[in-house]
Amino acid sequence: MGSKPKISPTEVFFLSFGGQSPFISLMAFGTVMISYVGVHAGFAMIMTTLLVMANASVVYSLSKRFNKGGGYYTYALHTLTSNLGITTGWMYILYSLSYGGTLMMGGVYVLNLLTGLNPFYLTLVVSILASTVVIAGVKLSARYAVGVGILEIVAILGLSVFFMYQSGFVFYNPVPKSLPINLPEAILFGIGIPSGYSSIVSYPEEIENASKTVSRISLLVPLVGGGMASFFFYALADLGFTGNLVQFLTSKFGLAGGVAISAVALSDAVLGGIAYLLAGSRTIYNMSKNGHLIRYLASEYRGQPKVAEILVSVLMLISLSFLSLNFSPLVALGLIGGVSGMSNLYIHMAAGVSLARMGRRKPLKHLHEIAFSAISLAFSAWVLFISLVQLEKYVVYFFLGWIILGFLLAESLEMVREEEE
Repeated sequence: MGSKPKISPTEVFFLSFGGQSPFISLMAFGTVMISYVGVHAGFAMIMTTLLVMANASVVYSLSKRFNKGGGYYTYALHTLTSNLGITTGWMYILYSLSYGGTLMMGGVYVLNLLTGLNPFYLTLVVSILASTVVIAGVKLSARYAVGVGILEIVAILGLSVFFMYQSGFVFYNPVPKSLPINLPEAILFGIGIPSGYSSIVSYPEEIENASKTVSRISLLVPLVGGGMASFFFYALADLGFTGNLVQFLTSKFGLAGGVAISAVALSDAVLGGIAYLLAGSRTIYNMSKNGHLIRYLASEYRGQPKVAEILVSVLMLISLSFLSLNFSPLVALGLIGGVSGMSNLYIHMAAGVSLARMGRRKPLKHLHEIAFSAISLAFSAWVLFISLVQLEKYVVYFFLGWIILGFLLAESLEMVREEEE
């Protein structure tokens, strides 16, 4: 991109942290996690945080080496093969749409429970607000993220301490005597809670001192987000809670609490949408610039990829509108959340292979990076393959169909290049 505004490390942190939509993630993903493992959600969240930190350590190493935009697409393109790079970029587009969509749909779910308003109209409001802020510019998006992010940290920590107070500050060992049967499924959905760091790797060219900033924040954000979420679930389990989080909070705080939660849900849903609309548009921009998508999508206005931003905004609006018209918010959340979890694991497995391939040239010097890759790949593969069996079959079919389309795109581009040569 041409001349463009740069965002500061503080703004990057809150854009990344906001990419988790922390409060909405706890309400939406957390309710699903609790439905799988009950009072062991705290343990499941600790395990999830370890997995996310393993994945983040891979991104930490890769982001120090690459200052080009495109994130996971760029990593795979330059360390593996052109076809795998294209497929990884294609999968990241799915991830940004599904994960951002999950956060936005989570906001719709919470707002629908609290207000009773039609989910379709709520979806339109959230989608239009997020798209408007993104198209207005990355600086406005960053400032919005800082304001909302600070409020959310205060709210989540405040609620956690309140729950501990209600239980009499009883501390316990969160590790169960035997692993919960549905732990992999709980982890698959839990991944969505502390994974905001995966958005900022897509646009390092718009970040001050990008190499150092992105690599450090890629570790700091999941550590902070995962730590806060683990404490939140730990405190909830102290009360023996195993139900719906939104209903639980409204029963605790009444009408005033419902109004406050509604306001946080709306602002948080918009924030999550902003983070991943930015990330998805930058991936599309870089793929198009390299000739791996339609070149028109790399068009710029004042240094920003406005055509790509408009495209992802429209795709998000269409997909969420379809879901809200055909399913209840909670069912839609489970469907799109499953897709986002699997696509998250795919792109991180690709990143793990990328880092391992780079490290093999001087294995002794890069032994720690090879170890990060191996742990990330093993853990991600375990959760992914178990989830393929356990998740709703149509979710799995859609995920596999998207992968096939990505491979067909890569092969088609390869044939075109060969013919041109």
